[in-house]
Amino acid sequence: MILALSDWWGLAAAAGAAIAYAVLALATSRLSAGTTRAVLLAAWLLHGLALADGLLGEPPRFGFAPALSMTVWLVLTVYAIESRLFPQLQAHWALAGLGSAAVIVAAIFPGTTYHAIASPWLPLHWALGIASYGLFAAAVVHGWLMTRSERAIRQAAQTDAGVPLLTLERLTFRFVEAGF
Repeated sequence: MILALSDWWGLAAAAGAAIAYAVLALATSRLSAGTTRAVLLAAWLLHGLALADGLLGEPPRFGFAPALSMTVWLVLTVYAIESRLFPQLQAHWALAGLGSAAVIVAAIFPGTTYHAIASPWLPLHWALGIASYGLFAAAVVHGWLMTRSERAIRQAAQTDAGVPLLTLERLTFRFVEAGF
């Protein structure tokens, strides 16, 4: 069923998160660092509320879009923590665009309703399990970026990556750790 969030607040949270992520994606260069953090936090919280409505609502729903949305939410969580430690991480606009798209897709395709399940926590269990694979995929992407950065160092070439090799390595291990 399309656009079947169980409560009006679930749809409002999804719309608010999509708008906040879109603002970040489109205007991140014009926002101050404090405003960027505040908008990212608001979008992240609204995204979490929209996920909770779908996965823990009555009846719970699960499908490909909520799993994708949960994965993006967890990747954004790791990114937000790491960007506090490494301010040179400048992927706000790309991750915000991905977050906006994931929230919109999850609102349009909320998944199948499960009226008779063994536990009301089962959709959340599925979403977290699939999201852990997504976190491993993010670690693989960071591994590729590390390889590219190391190759540039060995060839004494200038890179425009902007993120030091050891920072990429740390992020890779953070994603693996979060996936477990």
